[in-house]
Amino acid sequence: MIDIINAFEKKYDERVIIVGNIRSRSRKLDETVRIHKVKAYNNATKLKRLITWSIAFIQMLFLIIIRYRDADLFLVTNPPFTAFIPLFCKNPFSILVYDIYPNAIAASGLLKMESFPVRLWTKVNKNVFKRAKKIFTISDGMKKEIKAYADESKIEVIPLWIDDEKVMPINKRNNVFIKEQKLQEKFVVLYSGNLGFTHDVEVVIDIAERFIDYNEIYFLIIGKGEKRDMLESRIKNKKLKNCRLLPWQSAEMLPYTISSADIAVVTLSSFASTLSVPSKTFNYLSVGAPLLCVAEKSSELATLVNRYKVGHCFRRDEVDDMVKYIMEVKNDPVYYRRLQRNALDASKEFVKINAIRFSDALS
Repeated sequence: MIDIINAFEKKYDERVIIVGNIRSRSRKLDETVRIHKVKAYNNATKLKRLITWSIAFIQMLFLIIIRYRDADLFLVTNPPFTAFIPLFCKNPFSILVYDIYPNAIAASGLLKMESFPVRLWTKVNKNVFKRAKKIFTISDGMKKEIKAYADESKIEVIPLWIDDEKVMPINKRNNVFIKEQKLQEKFVVLYSGNLGFTHDVEVVIDIAERFIDYNEIYFLIIGKGEKRDMLESRIKNKKLKNCRLLPWQSAEMLPYTISSADIAVVTLSSFASTLSVPSKTFNYLSVGAPLLCVAEKSSELATLVNRYKVGHCFRRDEVDDMVKYIMEVKNDPVYYRRLQRNALDASKEFVKINAIRFSDALS
């Protein structure tokens, strides 16, 4: 988001960002951008997620109506209720769709497609997207979903990108995170991210259990979310000495944690795999980490992996095949280097210049 708002420098005399948190990495928010803070996102539980979404939406709407009723809006569907803002104001707007609601809610089984909330949200989407100047999204698969709500000519795909000035390969000998965790001699299988209900993180525990007698292979899970306590309990109950659960690391540590991966795990539940591509995927590409993805074979994530030949995508029940893949990557240096080289080559397509495309599209 910092890259996007900075890219609009020459388009507007004044830029304002309404945000819960700002976590800068190598690129800082332009000092001329005015900042308004709203309720920060909390994904610890479904209830806290809903509460923080709702409070942030009300705060954003209040600011726009009271202070920025003539502003050109660039809306982002995070929180998802942001898409409702145009119902209450007449501002011109564009919208960036990261996650497609109510599709994600219906696909998760929380509500049925024919339920009143889902039908109402669908109607709102059609109304809002029809009025949007431009609709942006991050993948071709997402574009196909959005076409149910909007004219295809309005929709433009702009892929995500990584902080290529900061996230890059770091040799294990120079990796402070590896040293801190005493993993210098280990082949690290890393999961780093949300531990929420849309992520099949428990598959990492299933795999680690198969490698309990392989001292040189180690599994790291970094993050927080609804499944954290369950994962911690499973590690303890199964006495997995080859698996460690860590809290979120600092932003400064990110390049080191990402670079610690000999294999990086990216997971999505079946109901979410056609609706999103985890942004961390692109960070893993930037450090040359071979990917082990758990998602539907028809998912956008699987398409990306197969297109660039950067790893392999498995169904949730293919644990035996995941084990074989990890052993192959570990024991075949030629195969490992090929995956690593492919990932680094692919990462060149997901760089900061993509942010400028938003400004160009709205010129």
